Amino acid sequence: MTLLPPLLLPLILIACGQLLTTTNCQPTRHVDDVFRIDDAIAAASSTADVTSFDCPVPKAEQSRFFRLDPVDTNATVILSMSNFLLEMDLTNEIKTVRGLRTGPQYNYTDCEQSSTCTAVSPSDTSNCKRENAQCVEDNSNLISTSHSLNLLVSCGSVRNCIFRKLSDIAEPYEANRTAAYACENSRILIENKQWVESGRKYEYMHEMYNRSGSHFLMIAIDGMGMRTYQVSNSDNNSKYEPIDDTNSYVQLNVKKYLNIFSHGDFVYTVFNDKSNSTKLFRICMSSFDDYKKYRDSSNDEELDILKSGMGSFNTVTIQCPLDDENLLKQASNIEFLDGNLILYYELVSVTHEIAVCKISIADINSAIRRARQDCSEENLTNIEFYGDDTGQRCRSSLSPEWVACGPQLTSIFHKFAFVAGFPFKNLDALHAKMQSKIRLPNIGERAVSFQTFIFKSTFYTFVGTTSGNAYKFVMKDATAKLAEKVIVSKLPILQIRSGLSNSEGEAEKIVALTEKELSTFKAESCESLYDDCHACLTSQDPFCGWCIYQARCTTVGSCEESQNPKRWIPTSHNSTRCPSFDVNPQYVVTNSFKDVNASFTGVELTLNGSFTMSVSLANFSKEFNITILRQNKITFQIPPLSSDLLESGTDHATASLILNLNGRPISKSSFTFFDCTRIRQTYRTKPCSSCLTQKWSCYWCARENSCLNQRCSGGKFSINQCPKTTKVLSSTSILSGEDEMFQINAKNLDPAQSYSCEIDSCTGRKYTAKGQVVATSPGNVLVTCNATADQLACKARESTVKILVVMGDKIVDQEHILSVTVYNCAIDSPLCGQCISLHHEFDACIWCNSTSSCSSRTLCPSSPVDGMGGCELPRITSISPTSAPTDGGTIITIEGTNIGSSYDDISKIMVDNSNCIKINNTYTIAKRIQCIMQNSDLEVTSQVNVWTTYNVQAKSIETFSFKAVKIVPFPLTEVINDSVIKVVGTNLDTGNSLELILESDDGKQEITTCNDRKSEAFNCTLPNMPKGMYMAKIKLDGYSFGLQNFTYEDKPEATAENDEIVAFQSGGGKGRFIVNATVALLKWMIIELHVEGAPKRKGCYVVQTPTRTTRKAVIECEIPPNPNKMEHDKSMKNQTLPSRRKRSTVGAYLIYNNDDGDKKYVGTVQYQSDPTFGIIDELPCANTENGTLYIPATKFGRTGLDATDYTVYFSPAGEGNEGKKVQCKVNFIDPETLSCRVRRTELNSLQNTKIKITAQTRYLTIETPSEVTYCPGPNLTWVYAVIPVLLIMIGCIFWVLYKLRLKSRNQRSERKMLMSKLDDLENATRETARNEYFQLQTGYMEDFTQNISHKINYRSPTKYFAQTFFNKTENIPVLSNNKIGDDELKQIESFENLLKNEEFLLFFITTLEEQKNFNVLQKGELASLLAVTFYEDLPYFTKVMLKLLADLIKAQASKNPKLLLRRSASVVEKMVSHWMSITMYDEYIYEQSGTPLFLLTKAIHYLVNLAPWDVTADKAMNSLNEMTLLGNKASYNTIDINASVQGSETGETTVKPKLIKVIDLDTITQAKEKIIDGLFSDLPYSEQPKPKDLELVLFRPESEPKVLNDIDTTSEANGVYVKINTIEHFKVLNNDTVLLRPYAINTEKNPEEGGYEEFIIREKSFIHSMEALRS
Repeated sequence: MTLLPPLLLPLILIACGQLLTTTNCQPTRHVDDVFRIDDAIAAASSTADVTSFDCPVPKAEQSRFFRLDPVDTNATVILSMSNFLLEMDLTNEIKTVRGLRTGPQYNYTDCEQSSTCTAVSPSDTSNCKRENAQCVEDNSNLISTSHSLNLLVSCGSVRNCIFRKLSDIAEPYEANRTAAYACENSRILIENKQWVESGRKYEYMHEMYNRSGSHFLMIAIDGMGMRTYQVSNSDNNSKYEPIDDTNSYVQLNVKKYLNIFSHGDFVYTVFNDKSNSTKLFRICMSSFDDYKKYRDSSNDEELDILKSGMGSFNTVTIQCPLDDENLLKQASNIEFLDGNLILYYELVSVTHEIAVCKISIADINSAIRRARQDCSEENLTNIEFYGDDTGQRCRSSLSPEWVACGPQLTSIFHKFAFVAGFPFKNLDALHAKMQSKIRLPNIGERAVSFQTFIFKSTFYTFVGTTSGNAYKFVMKDATAKLAEKVIVSKLPILQIRSGLSNSEGEAEKIVALTEKELSTFKAESCESLYDDCHACLTSQDPFCGWCIYQARCTTVGSCEESQNPKRWIPTSHNSTRCPSFDVNPQYVVTNSFKDVNASFTGVELTLNGSFTMSVSLANFSKEFNITILRQNKITFQIPPLSSDLLESGTDHATASLILNLNGRPISKSSFTFFDCTRIRQTYRTKPCSSCLTQKWSCYWCARENSCLNQRCSGGKFSINQCPKTTKVLSSTSILSGEDEMFQINAKNLDPAQSYSCEIDSCTGRKYTAKGQVVATSPGNVLVTCNATADQLACKARESTVKILVVMGDKIVDQEHILSVTVYNCAIDSPLCGQCISLHHEFDACIWCNSTSSCSSRTLCPSSPVDGMGGCELPRITSISPTSAPTDGGTIITIEGTNIGSSYDDISKIMVDNSNCIKINNTYTIAKRIQCIMQNSDLEVTSQVNVWTTYNVQAKSIETFSFKAVKIVPFPLTEVINDSVIKVVGTNLDTGNSLELILESDDGKQEITTCNDRKSEAFNCTLPNMPKGMYMAKIKLDGYSFGLQNFTYEDKPEATAENDEIVAFQSGGGKGRFIVNATVALLKWMIIELHVEGAPKRKGCYVVQTPTRTTRKAVIECEIPPNPNKMEHDKSMKNQTLPSRRKRSTVGAYLIYNNDDGDKKYVGTVQYQSDPTFGIIDELPCANTENGTLYIPATKFGRTGLDATDYTVYFSPAGEGNEGKKVQCKVNFIDPETLSCRVRRTELNSLQNTKIKITAQTRYLTIETPSEVTYCPGPNLTWVYAVIPVLLIMIGCIFWVLYKLRLKSRNQRSERKMLMSKLDDLENATRETARNEYFQLQTGYMEDFTQNISHKINYRSPTKYFAQTFFNKTENIPVLSNNKIGDDELKQIESFENLLKNEEFLLFFITTLEEQKNFNVLQKGELASLLAVTFYEDLPYFTKVMLKLLADLIKAQASKNPKLLLRRSASVVEKMVSHWMSITMYDEYIYEQSGTPLFLLTKAIHYLVNLAPWDVTADKAMNSLNEMTLLGNKASYNTIDINASVQGSETGETTVKPKLIKVIDLDTITQAKEKIIDGLFSDLPYSEQPKPKDLELVLFRPESEPKVLNDIDTTSEANGVYVKINTIEHFKVLNNDTVLLRPYAINTEKNPEEGGYEEFIIREKSFIHSMEALRS
């Protein structure tokens, strides 16, 4: 392994830090422990409730973490998440101590009770209906804790702020507070407003501080205001009380609070205002004491002063200079640390950068004090007062000490002390100091959370990013040093805090929070991240240092005697302090001992006998002792290093020297070892000169013509004496395929030696040509070599052939590379212009007019052309584009033939009167050139003209047009990433590419190409850009148009309009959502709703546009049916509240511009049961004036669906009314009623009739449970007389029907019993098939794929498919030799193209089949012709067949499905048969779908043979067809017999014996078939012997062989019937041996077979019985 030189390593490390955007140089580690959201749900499930909760807790995937707050006690944090607060212990692993459930809670939509206090029971129950309550999740966005006060404050989205005891968070902080009082005092500070709108997310800031023994809590909410509480804690009385009036803060115009903290006598609040400036206001702590003490003052004047605001309220603007010209005004994050305010500013750049600035609290106080002093002296230049105050409060009589704030001021000025502060804002901005600039390493990664710590006076910051990484930066220099990267999650990191600190308050364990994970990791990881001293010290990590004698990077406490600077080097030192040493000599020859001295630099080492040295290279390592000469200098002897350690093709390598102490490496260096004998391998073309120019000593031996490690005899050899070649004297440009003689000049060559030339040909082969050497002058010789035509035959237009001169077998040095260029005139020169271009380079190539080709002069006896004047005239065949804007700038591509032979041949290009400037690097010889069109004053159409220098002009066939491009301006102000904008104008499709250019303030541009261009409009997808304003313009070639400036905004937040989104389980619904966006932003956004689990997103549209003040738009989205299809629980029982069904909940998200990676969660969809019609017996007549009907309905109006989404039909009942329906247009719906209107004429036909009421939505159909009588008519008295007669008649009819029904039932019962038995047999057969199929497949598949499939001899495709498709081989239409005319051929081709259209082909087949006179024979012929047509496009044929087959299956589903595909009565059934025939042919059977089809056939055959098969009835016990299923279940046994085949009359067997399974009920012929199938399984059926040609012989020990026949003298006979012999008849046993052999040619009868006459009688009887049974 090659070591880097010591001075190079720091440079690489520095470069690594500067190039983090393109490399992964930073050390990386992972977190130590992770606590996930599902762990949190499980841990919180057993915690106590605040109150009774009826709402279910959402699933883990719908919950998230929000905030964490470290408790004063070490290693404890409070974690807030959806509906829970958890107390966590971080001492070792993350562990839950206790928890509190806070939601979900019910929110009353029809009640005056505040939705933020829903835990309080409504006092006015008449106005509050519990069934209208909606579940709202409680998401705590603020946590504040005080260990001394035993206080936990949590502010969420349901309860506002709750006060709990920290020791037991389930216990209220003030026990005697009523719930109503607590609710009242948790409201927003501004009158008639609440803390939060239910369910909305707010950002909170807080600070808890102590003033003169009184404890105060200040809480601020973005966009809402602030409030201060006084808190007290005692054993018997813990309480809290709001004390301030918040009108003082209204004028601040707060956009976002950044931080609140207390220091000294003041409370500081930092915020960004609506003018995008960062400001700080300061309040005296004593102000709250005074306000509380004197707020009940009886003096109205004093009370007015009190209510006007905090007197000590002072504001100052904070900015940070980025450089001499730019000021940073809006901070993204603020921290207070060690008396300093740390400000973070995001910079717009490609690599996301953050500027970190710092200003001390002392400087802030000093600036405010100066301003207050100026005010007291009535110097109001830099002061502006809040409200109507014009300076009356600045009193020159105030003492200077009143300018400050503290206890002494209260004692001096009594109750008006806080007024002495005179609230104002300082107009002079304070400038913070730039501390460092943080640069994130990955492009596209953004910082979202910060936490700065201090360790040993060094600031370091952890930055959490959108990619879930935590980067540790050390802020020492102008650019912060990236020390390490911690991989936390894939989700953005919301917070980073200290989880565990040491006794000095320095962080030891860091905790990071994402939406789904809480993770911990150590503040440092010195030892695991940095392997050497340089990496350790250059990291600048304040925790780390290099422990010299342990040779590792450690903390100060992990290194022994770390206080000794010679044992531990902190990272505050430069890496030059690292111990290192240099060796002398630096170069060592191989295979010899070498004495080496080493001198040490850096920190001084205390050397002793415990130190050793080791040498290391690749897999070789050896340790040896050292000798100490004096301090910091040693000597040692390097052992011999074998040249085998060198890699092939190299002559040297770098080895490592490592100084060890007790086996641990302390310092490293390196040296080079070499082997000169390898010079020829390394420097093949310059061995001699390379040997004499190495850094180490090598010696050239002229006698051996080699480089050696030692000097050889013959004296000193200089580099000027090296034998070498200098140049090729013969022509260096030659023709391909001709003999050539090379002449090469050389120096210092011995003519007495033998020489040759090594020719590296253009084909890659090397040839050797004998060389001759002739001395030409002193020291110079001429080497001559001959190359043959074959050696110089090249197939490229230009090829390079290299030449080496070889002396003996060793290459002579080359002063310069020897090569010649070989030209092949005919290659790549089909045009005359291309040939002339080649002629300019190689004179031997010319254009031959007689052959119209490029060739050598020798091959063109007549009409040679060597200039463009003799070529054919140039032709322009195409131009692109064919139009351009009149502003010019369009690049035109001109293509044709013989357009010059070089770029310089083109003199000018013009269109009408406009020049087109040619572009040099775009010219393709004779074929193509590009030019840039200049502007045109007019819209004109003309040809493109090209002029040449040889006075020839070419004109284009196509015309070119200049068009005036115009773009209609549009007001576009705000966009988000990936928005698609539409630009309208005229002639927008002209020219080349159309681009949208966005330019930032710093001049950086982002260019995107616009698509979907048409003449009148085009669309542009905006690129992803950081938030900010960009100048936009459209550029179309030379035309440029400036658009409105684009302001990139973040994706807008969205919430559900109602706290609950409700939809039907099967019918879906509609939901409305509030999007915080302007009209301009909405115009270019695509908004879709995604419900978890739903396969598709649903579109949304704007139903209420935002106003200029609210920026709130209302959109409506379709909600799909429940993707989970969850069943509802039964109604809750035994409770005082009305019963409800549990609703299945699914998360819902808004997706902007198809960006799935940044979807906005808007709540959960509560799926409720589908709506129903009420129980209706009669439907009253409609209103006669307008035809309005009122139908009882339940839950129709609960899901956002309105009257326009429902369609209602009335369908008359009874036969003959199918398909008749009357539409009733829905007017309105409410929870109990549906109203619709029908035309009077249609209503009259429905009076006094039974109807079915149907309501439909997109996904749902609802029907009345039973038929309803509409508008029943009056009762007629005559009806009662007829009723008895009708009843008697009906009774008689019912009696007859009953008898018929009883008879029919008996018949059905018998049929059902019979079918049940058949089904049982079929099921048993299927089960047997499943159990046996695997064994068959594994046993047969190998034979099939390896043997059978390659041995099958198929008929020719013509005969095979003719027989298969048409059932004949002659007189087939497709094989007719009739001549077809051109017109007929075109018609056939057109019809074939139509058949390739899937829709036409399906319609064509369906239409033909619907014709009554389209018989079965014609259907078969059509299927055969289609199979022939699409035989080569089998995927398309399959696709059409499957479509038709699906329709056929659907049509047959209501009939007998078992008859499907058995009759071939349709085109598709015949197509299926043909498709199977194709897949069973040739390569299809083993390469495609034929294999499983073949195996399926064999499986059925194998299955049938497993059980009895009646050969007389042709029925089997294992049959998949009920028509051939053996009705009686027979008992049988399986017998394994050893079977073989006798191949000749000599008796030897030719087939290896095999164990064959037969059953005892098998006939002898069946047994033969199974034996043949088993023994010849590797042969096709056509090549297997047949049972009629072989006889079966049974062999048993100690008995004569016995021939087994189906009919013999032993057969049982009963009258005219003869029983066929079976295996059981001959008592064949397991493991018996049988042999198949050919029948012997012998006319003598076998005596054991009985008399011949008797045999003939039995044979005839058998034939007769078979015919009788079959008939």
